[in-house]
This record gives sequence, structure tokens and C-alpha cells, in this order.
Amino acid sequence: MAVSGSTRERTSRARWSAGWENGRPPAKNEDVPPDSELSEAGASGVDSQKRIVLPSWRLPRGFMPPAPVLSSFSFTFLGTGTSAGVPVIGCQCDVCTSADPRDRRRRASVCLRFTDGGGQERVVLIDTSPDLRAQDLELALERCDAILFTHDHVDHTFGLDEVRRFNAVMRSAIDIYAEQGTLDFLHRVYRHIFEAEKNVNNSFVARLVEHELRVAQPLDLFGLRFTPIRLLHGRQPVLGFRIEALDGSGEVASSQPGPLPLAYCTDVSEIPEETWGQLGGLKTLVLDMLRPQRHPTHFSTEEAVSAAEKIAAKQTLFIHMTHDISHAGLELPDGMALAHDGLALS
Repeated sequence: MAVSGSTRERTSRARWSAGWENGRPPAKNEDVPPDSELSEAGASGVDSQKRIVLPSWRLPRGFMPPAPVLSSFSFTFLGTGTSAGVPVIGCQCDVCTSADPRDRRRRASVCLRFTDGGGQERVVLIDTSPDLRAQDLELALERCDAILFTHDHVDHTFGLDEVRRFNAVMRSAIDIYAEQGTLDFLHRVYRHIFEAEKNVNNSFVARLVEHELRVAQPLDLFGLRFTPIRLLHGRQPVLGFRIEALDGSGEVASSQPGPLPLAYCTDVSEIPEETWGQLGGLKTLVLDMLRPQRHPTHFSTEEAVSAAEKIAAKQTLFIHMTHDISHAGLELPDGMALAHDGLALS
């Protein structure tokens, strides 16, 4: 696992955590500061319970604030569409030509925005869609502290290059978290980032520090816990995330803010038996619903509703819709609705 101490993370940290001059990456022979001098992005570790922990602030010894420690939490849908987006290029169907702004769907990703216990604003993204630049501009984001990836498909990863602007604004690296297969894919696609020393020019590239995620091993970030859960996207294993706020002792808070606890389950056609137990007690479920017809790699309308009824979250919001679904035209059971781009839960 690529936590602190692993070869890949040490190499990545040394390569990408050195400071920039005038918004450009360091020279190839520039000295790299020791871990103690790095910004908090990239300074991760593993606690005694084998949870990945990224420190962001420290409480005075013995101080126990009320739960939860974070505040001003919001969960925003940056995109709710499938890989082709809506409207679809060259299509004149009723949904693609709809005047309802909720029928305009960019590729799927979400933004978690909140203030940590030290008063610092934090932004965590799940996936980086090809529409990320426009999505971030609409939300007026000026930072990105971490990115979690569900899987390696193009519609969830091809916006990663855009985060270099956050590096320049924040003057620090960004931690990325994914399963090893997804990290390997990112290395192949973004060689100019991960092997920048081979670039012909000293190019302006993103600075990333990678970490491997493992199913059921919680990741604690800035007062939030992300627990990776196993889902199936056709034959491909992918990740979903159960998200909960932590209290001052680092445990799951007894009272949860806004839509938490929340499970984010995009791109799913089957929920494995061992995963159902990790979806209990949810306030919010975000779940894949591609179209009315069955599909080999996504839930259909009927399958999504059936899974949501079994999970029984207080509210369920469906995502990853094609142009076969009209926002205003789909009737759903009480407590269930379609999400739409820009929808913020707080």
C-alpha cells in the first residue's frame, strides 16, 4: 500500500513536493526539503488502527471539542451525467433540447467543501471529470486539498490536468487517493506529470502525491472519514465511499452535519453481498441510475430504485443519467429524486 514509507510515495513526494518558482516546477537538480518541511498536502501516515491519516490541524493536548469538529459543510454535484454528457453531441431528442436546466448534465464528479477544526477552508473532490475546469469555475473554487478516485474510466479521470492551477494558487502539492489499478492508469495517461523529468521542456504540470486506497480501510481527511466500499461496474471492481464526520477524538461523531452520513455510489451495476452492511444508517445515498432500459455496467431505473429501497437511506439522489431520462418526467418513490448539476446539500 502506498502510504508513507512506500517506495512509490517517497519517490512521488520527493519529485512533486518541492516548491515552485514563479508558478513553475523546480529544476531537476533542486534540493527537495525533508518531510518535516513539506506542506500538509502529502504529509500522510497510518495510525495504530491502520487508517490512513492526513493531518491538517492539531488540538491542544486533552482538549475535546463538541462533535463534529468541522463546520460549514456542503456536498455539491459538479456533474450528474453519463460519459457522453447531456445534451449529447448531434442529438435533437426532447431531453437534449430541453429548456429545463436540470437536464443539462456534465460528467460525474462531486465537491466536498467545509471548514476544518482549525478554521481552514477545505475542498475535497471525488473524481476529476473532463468538464472539471468549467465545473470549478462555476463553483468559484480556489483550492483543492485532496482528490479521491472511484475508478479509472475517462469520464472520471480526464480532468486531472486542470488541478495544476490549484497547485499554483495554493503553492502546495495535492494528495490523490485511488486503488492501485487506477493509480497505474493515471501514470500511463499522465506521464508528463508523474515522469516530468522526462519532459522536453520544464513544463507547468500538476504536483500530486499519490496514495493507494484499500476497500474497508478508512481514510481520515480534515475531520471527515472516507471508507472505501466495493462496488461492481459490470465486471470491473470500482469504489464507492461512505462519508462521515469525525469528533475531536478521531472517531465517527454521534451527530452528523447536513447530509452525512452519505454514501457515494456512482457507476454501479451490482452491490456485492459484503458491501450491503456498509450502507446502513445513511442519511443520504447517492446512487447510479443510467436509464430505464437495462445496461450491463449500470443500474437501470428499476434496479436503482430497488437497491435504494433496500438500503433505506433517509434520502436518495440518483446520478449518472443519460438523455433517456427527463428530470421533470420521471416519477420516483417518496424520499428519492434525481440530482442535478450544481445541487448543493448542506
